[in-house]
Amino acid sequence: MFAGAGVAMPGLLSQSSCTPVVIGADGDTGLSLCYVTGDVTSEGAVVWLRAEPGSQVVLHYSKERSFSRFSSAGPFPVDKDADHTVKIDLDKLEAATTYYYFAVVAGKKPGYLASFLTAPRATDSATVSFCFSGDTRESYQPFTVMDVVRAQQPNFFLHLGDTIYADIGARARQLKDFWAKYRTNRNDAATQHCFFETSTYVVWDDHEVVNNYFAGHPLAATGRKAFFDYWPIRRDPVDPERIYRSFRWGKAMELFLLDTRQYRDPRFGTMLGKAQMQWLFESLAGSSAIFKFIATSVPMAGGGIDRWDGYPMERAELLRFIKEEHITGVVFLSADLHYAAVTRIPNSDGLKDITAGPLAAPLNLVTNGFARRFEFFLAANFNFAKVTVDPNLEPAHALIEFIDQDNQIFYSTKIKAVG
Repeated sequence: MFAGAGVAMPGLLSQSSCTPVVIGADGDTGLSLCYVTGDVTSEGAVVWLRAEPGSQVVLHYSKERSFSRFSSAGPFPVDKDADHTVKIDLDKLEAATTYYYFAVVAGKKPGYLASFLTAPRATDSATVSFCFSGDTRESYQPFTVMDVVRAQQPNFFLHLGDTIYADIGARARQLKDFWAKYRTNRNDAATQHCFFETSTYVVWDDHEVVNNYFAGHPLAATGRKAFFDYWPIRRDPVDPERIYRSFRWGKAMELFLLDTRQYRDPRFGTMLGKAQMQWLFESLAGSSAIFKFIATSVPMAGGGIDRWDGYPMERAELLRFIKEEHITGVVFLSADLHYAAVTRIPNSDGLKDITAGPLAAPLNLVTNGFARRFEFFLAANFNFAKVTVDPNLEPAHALIEFIDQDNQIFYSTKIKAVG
């Protein structure tokens, strides 16, 4: 319900100043780490936060930075079984609108101010710009490349997996160990700055559990719970373990997030599993967006048996479906291999895979760029890709820009939606 007074306001900052950061735990606010907003739609968003044990938290949000009018959600208790975190689902928001928000723990000072942008409606001709990459290993902190992501002012950021390295360094064996890994990565200042100013979509890959694991691994369920505990993912009421999902951003694009880990079974040659594959077919065929970006944590070609090359029949089935159903504007987005590349996917009738990363992890010193499938290849820097689609341009195209940790564009290309 809207209100005009009766709430203590945070220190509201000028548009040009840097948002302050919650480092570790803040005794004044009762909050720790930072907020993360995700799974944004044209009408809603999920806000994740962490607070002191036993806390009750209220979230205030407004379309006005001054908070002369605002809404409130809560109070909500933090969940001790989720490491004292809580996810607040906001609904009835306005499309293509910047919302400002801050949390208040009962009996404490207000938390810091943050913001996110809701998606445009499917019929809106809005330009959409987002950044994506993957791979953040804690020993490579500070993750300074996230300051560069923030400087691009993307509509959202897409993290394509290996959001932690549970199996590197102090290896996670129990749930509390996995939580500790997430706390360490979330305690990075540049990451917090970025998450204070934009929303994120996220999928997982292998290092959220253990390198190259399969579904039956004894730590898979524990790693998956920690992943859900620490990311603002809207849980499916029918299948609460489901990670694959899609999001529409105006006429310009639809984003399809795949789970390439939970259902893979080499005995049956499947990476996605039957239900996810059917969902992807139906969702692609039913989308009217100009571009359909398929986010897969692992690349479509050249990655060995742990990637799509290990499941050639399923890959061929997906590519054949796209061709036979005349689905235009399909572009694959991937990470995992710690290099930046534009790959011409073999036997795909011209489809391309855009691979970015790492954000902060070892560079790939094994793969070279001489293979014929590469239109571009570089493994010399921390990086991400920025994708921009203006649905009003003719012919319709997506601008792809690779950007390094020094905020330099080191390669760009355009991909047409048709032809």
